Amino acid sequence: MTEFIHKPYEKIYVRDMIKLSLDDLIGMMSSLEAANAYWVDGVLFASFAMTESEELAKKEMNNEMFLDKVVFAINEKYSKTVKSSTNLEIGVLNMQKSKLYSDLINWLKTQPIWTD
Repeated sequence: MTEFIHKPYEKIYVRDMIKLSLDDLIGMMSSLEAANAYWVDGVLFASFAMTESEELAKKEMNNEMFLDKVVFAINEKYSKTVKSSTNLEIGVLNMQKSKLYSDLINWLKTQPIWTD
């Protein structure tokens, strides 16, 4: 029988954090092929991994991940979709039960950009 082991990342490096208005985030996400955003604890967001390389693959094997950017907007209440003032609409996935994403949002709320 196959053995399964859950092993979370030990470190995740975030290269850039971008706070947007809700309209701007919806506009950006609607232009992408996979137009879904994630929601955790009052924050709508998307994260983008760096371009894969052999070096990054080695880091992942050592429980490290590099995110190119995390783009986010405050959106207090969860709903399955959100619509901009110009009627663009995107899907929203509730990731509240994800320990990884909850930790990311809790960390993000401690960063200076949160109050900018």
